[in-house]
Amino acid sequence: MNYYWGHNFNSTSSLLGGAVIAGEADNTAIFYNPATVSEMQKGNNLSFSANLFTWNFYDFKNALGDGIDLNTDNFLVQPQFVSYTYKPSRKGISISLSVLTRIKEQMEINYNHSKYYDVLTRLPGNEKYNTTFVYRNDYSDTWIGGAISHELSDRFSYGLSVFVSVSSLRYNFGYSASATNWNDTTNGGSYSTTAESEYREFIKFTDYRLILKLGLAYDGGNWRVGFTLTSPSMRAFSTGKQVERIQSQTGIARGNVPAGLSDFVIFDGQEDKKISTNYKMPFSTGAGFIYDFKRRGQKLYFSLEFFGKLKEYKMVNAEINPDITSPIVYDTLSNKDWSSYTYAARSVLNAAVGYSWTLSNDLVFMNAFRTDFSAINFINLGNKNYYNYVKTTKYNVYHYSGGVEFSFKKNRIIAGADIAFGYQKNLAQIANFTSPVEYDASTGRALQGTPENNMQMYYVGLNIFLAATLNFTKKNPDQKK
Repeated sequence: MNYYWGHNFNSTSSLLGGAVIAGEADNTAIFYNPATVSEMQKGNNLSFSANLFTWNFYDFKNALGDGIDLNTDNFLVQPQFVSYTYKPSRKGISISLSVLTRIKEQMEINYNHSKYYDVLTRLPGNEKYNTTFVYRNDYSDTWIGGAISHELSDRFSYGLSVFVSVSSLRYNFGYSASATNWNDTTNGGSYSTTAESEYREFIKFTDYRLILKLGLAYDGGNWRVGFTLTSPSMRAFSTGKQVERIQSQTGIARGNVPAGLSDFVIFDGQEDKKISTNYKMPFSTGAGFIYDFKRRGQKLYFSLEFFGKLKEYKMVNAEINPDITSPIVYDTLSNKDWSSYTYAARSVLNAAVGYSWTLSNDLVFMNAFRTDFSAINFINLGNKNYYNYVKTTKYNVYHYSGGVEFSFKKNRIIAGADIAFGYQKNLAQIANFTSPVEYDASTGRALQGTPENNMQMYYVGLNIFLAATLNFTKKNPDQKK
């Protein structure tokens, strides 16, 4: 959710790291720069993803306490891009239609463990200490749209893309802990005493948004430049809205907690008309440059794109409901807007540099490096700092891609790979299950210790590309590619 350049469209542009704002985006021109749609060959071009194999590996060191690591991976096989481009009889006009998945991510982590600790120090002996953690984040953003490009001359063109974005989120986060003493003899006799603590949250919605992109391109011979301007997302409507949040604890000694907080439940669940959702994307502006070393059959590609800041806003806006817990507990809540979620994003500048080498008339090697900086790293939620928020990764990601493009008669086939890496350290632990206490007054958490700032995140991604662009008319040898 927090990355703007995570896309891999299984096309020539993917092998060049998206450094194609100035041109040669091929079938993905509708996304990178609609002015360059006119570069497509004469005739009708159908492009599709045959297969995109994606492996993602995640590792979180000390996530739930010192020595408790979380790791997970996922494997996806997904078609991500279909486009159709044609040139009407009117000179200089090109039209493109496309369905593309800008990003699709699935992360799921489950943890459960049992151990003996002396958590309830008021009772003799150790307790059976049971802990669980669950996390699921499924996010996808599919764009459906069209573009029109007009060549004013052999050197200058402009274009406009119009997209409907279908952005879907299904999110689940929670942890629990319990401590059971089987040898409680404080009241004379043998009893068992159990203390429990739980926290869970759930969000589900699909947003439909409108996004516009304006592009310009200029061909200077052995060099080319391109510029783009993308509008902020404009929300149309949302469906499938649902939010749920619960926090509870029981069996905590009253002497350890403020009055009325030893046993409590806070619960709220809302859906449909009671909540509104809006996951925003900021405006962005991009620039690109291509230099052609004609004698060597090699080209240098470079692109920059700046994404604006998003001030804090409610991504999920739920009705305030005072009847979610007891009056005493409700008065202690720093934020009474219990089921709303806030979001904010800092401005981001991403860059990509690519290089291609024509090995023969029918074979081109391409490779690239690009950044994908997190939009929420070191973010400040301003006056909504006490609001709840979606827990997601925030490390910066770096990509290296490479592969080849084959020409077969009038069609093109690409094959290659993209390797991504991300890392961040000194993050706050999600929970602390290795130093549990009955009640931590500094955090208000029961049956766990104070989270330390020693969690480390690692991410490695591998994408395998295989795709084809088909042309249905004879290639004109005088037509510029």
